[in-house]
This record gives sequence, structure tokens and C-alpha cells, in this order.
Amino acid sequence: MPGPLKALLFVLAGLSGLALGPPAWTQSTSEPVVAPAPRTINLTQEQRFIIKEVVFKDLHVPKARADAPETIGDAVPKNIDLHPMPPVLADKVPQGRSHSFFVKDDNVIVLVSPNDHRVADVIR
Repeated sequence: MPGPLKALLFVLAGLSGLALGPPAWTQSTSEPVVAPAPRTINLTQEQRFIIKEVVFKDLHVPKARADAPETIGDAVPKNIDLHPMPPVLADKVPQGRSHSFFVKDDNVIVLVSPNDHRVADVIR
């Protein structure tokens, strides 16, 4: 294809796009995306490791029901048995001292805020 003809086709293609106008915007029928709730306790990787080690190797706490919440910010039902933070963990992880926790079947530790009884953090 000769150069001038190729250039003319390119210009016409560009103009045809302008003639159609901007793309049509459609409304989404899905729910808006909501950002996850922020953690209410900030733990280092080392503190998370310490909690996992103590809970899984030393405490042998019974596991919560499979449908127990594990999303940060979710309310924890009253029928979930919570365990207090043991003194050994409270000494090593002071910001977790007032929190309670439960363990799920899939070896997940869920920390619960004492103020609002909501999931504060999840340790996998």
C-alpha cells in the first residue's frame, strides 16, 4: 500500500472514532467495592510468629466452629468461645494484652478487640 493512501486510511480511521463519540458508560449492577476494615492492632512479623508458636505448640485450645468470622472488622458472635491472652504472650506482645482470641480449624488465630468484640487481626 502506498504511503499517502496508508496515511489517508489512518486519518479516516481516527476520524470515524471521533464520529462515534465517547464510549457509552453503563451502570454496574454489582455492589460497590468496600475497602476492608483496618487492623486495630499492629503486630510485627516476629510478634505474629511468637503468637503462633505459643498458641499452637503450648496452649492446645479447642478450635472454634468452622463458620466463625475471620475477616477484620467482623463482629464475633457471643457463642464463640474466646480465650484470654496468656501472660507469656502478654509479656512478649504487650499491645495484645487486652485482646482475646480463638483458633479456627485451618490453623488460623483470630484476635478479638476487647472494646467492640470485633475481629482485630488474623494470624495465618
